[in-house]
Amino acid sequence: MRHLLVLFLALTAATAFAQPARRAARRPAANADAPAAPRVTMADLESILTRLRSNDADQVREAIELLTILDAPEVVPPLAELIRAGQSDVITDRAIGALEQVAEPAAIEVLTELLNHRRAGARRRAYAALAAIEDPRVRPLLERGLRDSDRSVRGAAALALGEIGAKPSLDLLFRAFERNVVEAAIAIGKLGDAAAVERYHAFLGQEPLGVMLTGYDAFLRRADVPLATKKAIVERLGEVAGLAVRRFLQDYLASFPERTRDRGVRELQQLVEQTIARIPESGAGVRVGGGA
Repeated sequence: MRHLLVLFLALTAATAFAQPARRAARRPAANADAPAAPRVTMADLESILTRLRSNDADQVREAIELLTILDAPEVVPPLAELIRAGQSDVITDRAIGALEQVAEPAAIEVLTELLNHRRAGARRRAYAALAAIEDPRVRPLLERGLRDSDRSVRGAAALALGEIGAKPSLDLLFRAFERNVVEAAIAIGKLGDAAAVERYHAFLGQEPLGVMLTGYDAFLRRADVPLATKKAIVERLGEVAGLAVRRFLQDYLASFPERTRDRGVRELQQLVEQTIARIPESGAGVRVGGGA
């Protein structure tokens, strides 16, 4: 039960924190049934800034929304000024969210200041906003989050490193994983190569199986991981067995195309099917190594 709970928490965190790889993909697809966003242009900026400086919280919230819609570098300085002036938690969080949507390098300075904020929630949002920005300064800042005093912030930073493709951070993510940052498993799975898979195998039996499966899932879903490496993962999981592995492999099997001419893919699919067939539908499975 503990393994399943950890798996649920890790997958929930991954979904909540997932960041798109490119700025152009940030905006969700338009919903025909949703109300249209207000039409604003740069000509409206001064009037929006007047609302932003208001003592009325509703006016400030509306101004933040309008600045987000403008989505231009010019909105960063007033949002930074608003944050630095000291606001309620709600306004601060909205302003950080706006900086995440705008995703301009000019926001890095104020977001870096927020990494020392008293609230873990504000720090977590600041890391999310940084992860949305394409800039070489971002990766070292996200690595800093792996040492945050709050567990949820450490996890968010680990997930962010995976989302931005920070392969140079792989060693740090393994260290974080050793220090019980369970979300690092997902990031390792998104970034690691065949050698990283072997290194990851060593944690079987030391870390909860549910956590390990989140990393294996990320490895297996990647198109750039060699089929031989994926086969090795399936074979290793077959040695562990158990209901959790059986269900995991069944979910993975469902991701294969109904038909394919790729012989390697067909062989991998057959291996998954054979491995599932060998695992009993009941039972705890094989215990690997020590630990929980």
